[in-house]
Amino acid sequence: MRPTAPSRRALLAGAAAAVAVALGLAAVPSAAVPSAGAADGLSPDQRRRADQLISVFENSTTEIQYGYAENINDGRGVTAGRAGFTTNDGDALKVVRAYTAQVPDNPLARFVPELERLAAAGSGDTGGLPEGEYIAAWKEAAQDRAFRQVQDAQVDQRYFGPAMSQADRAGVSTALARAELYDASIQHGNGTEYDALPALVARTNGKVGTAGQAGEQVWLDAFFDVRIDDLTNPGNPDTAEEWRKSVDRVEALRRIARTGNYTLDGPFTVTAFGADYTIA
Repeated sequence: MRPTAPSRRALLAGAAAAVAVALGLAAVPSAAVPSAGAADGLSPDQRRRADQLISVFENSTTEIQYGYAENINDGRGVTAGRAGFTTNDGDALKVVRAYTAQVPDNPLARFVPELERLAAAGSGDTGGLPEGEYIAAWKEAAQDRAFRQVQDAQVDQRYFGPAMSQADRAGVSTALARAELYDASIQHGNGTEYDALPALVARTNGKVGTAGQAGEQVWLDAFFDVRIDDLTNPGNPDTAEEWRKSVDRVEALRRIARTGNYTLDGPFTVTAFGADYTIA
């Protein structure tokens, strides 16, 4: 999301004007849109490419960034790790607890009490961590393979698995559509809020029916529209400024759909926030 390689959020700030236009979905013959046909709907290569795409959207690189950590001033405290685990809603707390259960003497263990307080209060105030020390500790912990594996496991449990369940219920079968729901799960979460993935799926079904009823291309294009509308007008006002800058992560996937690559066959190029990335 940058001309060269600035931080994810720095590029988002400069990309707001460029991401406002929603592109149409070109018709693709149904034969070009087969089911992914694997466990969880994605083969290992398709899952890897979905992870690379999300890493591009989250951190402007195809390399997963376990050590990323910063306060992006979106009301969620510090955002950190491969999936943007935040300090205000318990996401980061669950990661740090799981890591501490495996490695009790780790750089992040001392932050558990304050992470518990922030999660209970839903607070984005990071002064009590304190923020700078927490960020440094997260980066240090990311050098540990065990911490990286904990992040992977949390992503599977909290984001990938729920997204695949939502895809199954909506009748979504293609790798590209499943990758889009996975990306939405990462950004929007899987709770009961208006902005969460289940609500986005429900609103899409309300517009066009399930994927089985509408056809997957029609359903996916409607989901793109619903998600863009939510990013532009989120129910949570604290996220509004950042989310409005992030619309191109949806349009990037719509551009892939327009090429007909519903199977996420690689290698291919994805353009996001004005930069090109090769997905192997």
